[in-house]
Amino acid sequence: MKCQTQGDTVDNDSRWIWSGSFFIADAFISESTDSLPGCGQSSLPITMQKQVQDEWCWDASGLTIANYWGYNQYNQYDFCNLANEYSGISCNDRPATLDDMAGALWEMGFASTGSDLNRSATFAETANEIADNRPFAVRIGWTSGGGHMNVIYGYDPSSNMIAVGDPWPSTQTYTWWDYSSYVSNNSFRWTHSRIGIHN
Repeated sequence: MKCQTQGDTVDNDSRWIWSGSFFIADAFISESTDSLPGCGQSSLPITMQKQVQDEWCWDASGLTIANYWGYNQYNQYDFCNLANEYSGISCNDRPATLDDMAGALWEMGFASTGSDLNRSATFAETANEIADNRPFAVRIGWTSGGGHMNVIYGYDPSSNMIAVGDPWPSTQTYTWWDYSSYVSNNSFRWTHSRIGIHN
């Protein structure tokens, strides 16, 4: 993948450019790199599920993570039934928590169902999760009331952006957000995170 380079100097010689991996002479650069994305963007290859029930954002988000780890034999109804076995949650199109979602992952046999943060994950925590190949689930609380769940699957340290997968059927599935804007904006606030999920 081509990406934007940033100028640097070698022994005070500005004719050298740091590519992110090594120095190159700027005489070899024949085109502007200004329109290319910044180096360092990292994202995981999730396939975001779209929720099949109005209240099943938790289910679709959890199943997305399960699918990423190779648990492809389940559908959203199966996932809810597994959560029900763990915590007794109703599968009659009811909302649920990140703990309920983790319960279904436990029933599947995950090595770690992660740990709850009663807050947004920091950008450093987000970067660590993605660098360790672990997409993770988050809850956002709407300003108007209620909540929703998403999956974080990427980050870009050069622009402070994060990649968000959304299970709601009519919204864009994959979106890059400015981290600070996703943490808190006029529509919602990032309230909870479930990090450390892995098989």
